[in-house]
Amino acid sequence: MTTLIRQGWWLLAALISLQVDSAELTRAEIEFIGNAYKYEFQVNIDAPLEATRRVVTDYDNIKQINDGVIDSSVLEVYDENWLKRRLWLEHCILVFCFDLLFIENVRQNGPNEIVTTVIPEESNFKRGEAMWRLTALSDNRTQISVIAEQEPDFWIPPLVGKALMRRAFKKEIEETTNNIEQAALKVAEEIAKERTGGITPKTVPNAPPASVVAP
Repeated sequence: MTTLIRQGWWLLAALISLQVDSAELTRAEIEFIGNAYKYEFQVNIDAPLEATRRVVTDYDNIKQINDGVIDSSVLEVYDENWLKRRLWLEHCILVFCFDLLFIENVRQNGPNEIVTTVIPEESNFKRGEAMWRLTALSDNRTQISVIAEQEPDFWIPPLVGKALMRRAFKKEIEETTNNIEQAALKVAEEIAKERTGGITPKTVPNAPPASVVAP
């Protein structure tokens, strides 16, 4: 892992302005600092904000947007804006597979921001925090912005070099954002049916969201 970490900034230029099918990735950066890393990305998807929010905050069903999820569940609800969740993923590169276990406090800050904080003693990360923001670009288009900093508590073999990591990171963004978009379009259709007493208008899934709410 030390060899890989010392590379630094290998994604800064490589992933800017990538097209992710119908989603548009406008920013992607990663920086390694010691054994930790910081990353951020921004993507625009063709789905209403309210539907997108329902998908990314459905913590018991995160597998619908990421095939690498083994288990996702809400462990405890403290109040309407604060809960504890478990997220367990398996990620493989070549013959190397890694279990990523996040036990996190998840807090809603304001109308459009979610912050997750790793509980180190229950996870295999020494520390970690991520912030998700959703912004309505139009009635049917949403911007997803993610900023995160994490420090894993497991070893990554030096054979997993920057080229492989670049492809893995790109693939992860492609699959996850496209899955979010597709799931959100289905939810938008359900929302439209709810508002019309079960009758789906011809314009669905382009019905406008009821309000701008948190991710």
